[in-house]
Amino acid sequence: MCSWCWGMTPQIEIAAQQLSAQVEFDLLMGGINIHGTQPIGDYGKRHLYKLWKEVQATTTQNFGFKLPESFIYNSTLSCTAVVAMSRWQGKPAFDYLHRLQQLFFLEGVDINDPMRLAQVAQDCGWMRDDMATALNDLNVREVVQFEIDTSRSYGTNALPSVLWEEDGKRVLLTGGWVDAGTLVQLVRSKLNAAQ
Repeated sequence: MCSWCWGMTPQIEIAAQQLSAQVEFDLLMGGINIHGTQPIGDYGKRHLYKLWKEVQATTTQNFGFKLPESFIYNSTLSCTAVVAMSRWQGKPAFDYLHRLQQLFFLEGVDINDPMRLAQVAQDCGWMRDDMATALNDLNVREVVQFEIDTSRSYGTNALPSVLWEEDGKRVLLTGGWVDAGTLVQLVRSKLNAAQ
């Protein structure tokens, strides 16, 4: 549910493709408004739409400028679904994540709806009931909370954040939106420094 993350999605895809022979990309959930419990009001909607216009102008990524009715802007459940899908696939669930982003940012669909999360999982090849079970799995929820807490420890105050992992240690490579060319350059600089 991070609008800048949605804006950077095409750039990440380009960079991942250009760097596929050199590095692997992974996902670490950062969470958005994870303590939110109340539906977003009119002021909040106006604020979001203003932000989305800025993201669209900067990144050229499209937005539908609509939100579900009585929507609680809290990404915990959708993060849980992404982690569950990644575990099931045995690899980062970028396709599943990007589909959820499309549904939310373009179509205004409630991606906090467990039935919707299960349907999208089924569209990606996983049984609906298995996703529904995973969303309530305490182990999966603990992994999500650990990822959110861990991501904060790297100074990921601006999302999206890209971390660099080498020899089991992670450091913040960049925080906030960057284009694919800049990201590729930053990664190649790290690779050259490691040689």
